[in-house]
Amino acid sequence: MKHKAIALMLMLLTLPAVFGAAAEDCSSCTIYKGYITGNMELWKKGMQELQEQFRRDPKACTLYTLAEARYGYIGYLLGKNEKDLARLQIEVFGEEIEQLATFPGYRAETEAFRVALLGFRMGLNPARAMTLGPKALKQLETAMQVGTNSAVVWIEKANSEAHMPSFAGGSREKSAASFREALRLFEAGGSVAPCNWRYLNTMVLLGQLLDKMGDYQGSREAYLRALKREPDFQWVRDELLPEAEGKLK
Repeated sequence: MKHKAIALMLMLLTLPAVFGAAAEDCSSCTIYKGYITGNMELWKKGMQELQEQFRRDPKACTLYTLAEARYGYIGYLLGKNEKDLARLQIEVFGEEIEQLATFPGYRAETEAFRVALLGFRMGLNPARAMTLGPKALKQLETAMQVGTNSAVVWIEKANSEAHMPSFAGGSREKSAASFREALRLFEAGGSVAPCNWRYLNTMVLLGQLLDKMGDYQGSREAYLRALKREPDFQWVRDELLPEAEGKLK
């Protein structure tokens, strides 16, 4: 399914998933609908809408939402091994990060995007992991310093813990705890914007991690949580949840 390619890249190269310090919400319901249905044409339409909106009114939260959507699209392209197309999008993404850096209210998000940018470049050329990997870890430290209370940063932390070797601090248990902290921070304001696809995706990432740990009940609970939030989430409803329940029998 189309979601799989996106989610694989999100797990490996996770970007910010929430408006951390920034209070204003500019979530795209077109992007959201594309996510829950696996329709990448809707996703691309949402990106075009955001680009036009930012040209008309260059607000920071619109730029953030656009960069976040581009991240998802890059993940989709890399998941399909369409590296030439991904390379072009990654360059634009880098430019958007530097634009976002001019808005102080998005400091944590910007630093987390910079971690992801390094991850995308490693995705294009895995041989660069020896040089870019340590830079990504150092950049994550910077993100943690400025965004301890941001779900964005905790998701970056979770993915690092899930994929780095144990001698470097990697641990699936730590990663699961960090994903849960990210979800707590999502909900700390009392409500989550209706079209925030990254909130749903964090539940999916937690469910997939718990599945790899053999915690099928925990995985099932994560997927049920996602469906409670969005009953029409096709990938979870039709694939992930049935797979998890099948492993409990």
